[in-house]
Amino acid sequence: MEKMNDLLELGKQYKSTKDRAGFLEIYSNYFNDYKHKEINILEIGIDKGESLKIWRKYFTRAKICGIDIIDIKFQIEGVDLIKADQTDKKALKGICDKYKGFDIIIDDGGHYSKQIVISLNFLFDYLNDNGLYIVEDLQTSYFRRFGGSRLNLNKKTTSMNYLKSIADSINYEHNDKPFFSSKKFDGMVKYIHFYQNVAILKKGKSVNYFYKDTKNTSYIIDKLKKLLFNFYN
Repeated sequence: MEKMNDLLELGKQYKSTKDRAGFLEIYSNYFNDYKHKEINILEIGIDKGESLKIWRKYFTRAKICGIDIIDIKFQIEGVDLIKADQTDKKALKGICDKYKGFDIIIDDGGHYSKQIVISLNFLFDYLNDNGLYIVEDLQTSYFRRFGGSRLNLNKKTTSMNYLKSIADSINYEHNDKPFFSSKKFDGMVKYIHFYQNVAILKKGKSVNYFYKDTKNTSYIIDKLKKLLFNFYN
């Protein structure tokens, strides 16, 4: 019976693109702890609903919601399907208020950098502690038509560089960073793991959080720091 509930077996049964992309093999290392728990799952991007069918079979006690910007002309038993734009904060808030937070959020939506950043920035507040936030198909971060670039890998507005900045927030110490000011994710991310075309973020308080006692320095001191920083760099 357990074999039939295996994530990779379900991927073969429902023919999800996540199986062909190798995502299910990656997820099998993360999802097992949530498998039989009462959790809430949100997936952005429904397509034909194959991945939602996998989640419905795999997560035995989960409440599952899928959203998509296009009209949804089918139903999946035990899954709440909602038409919504992943950048529409009012619509997202309504969904989040209904579910009172999520334990797993998967962004398989429009894949534009702007969409990914808006969704993550907003939905992070509704991700429960120890919850997972997954961003799929990150190859689009290097496609110009999706707001990315394969020539300028330091382009600040790409989804990949936004995710990389979260990795920075986990690791940098403000004593070595002039003009420190805390960012949204500082001290609230346990890890962010990168694989080919997918990133997995786990929410939770950092073990060593350097920034909670930081006090703002004066404007003049900040200016002096900036001059020194620019001079030596």
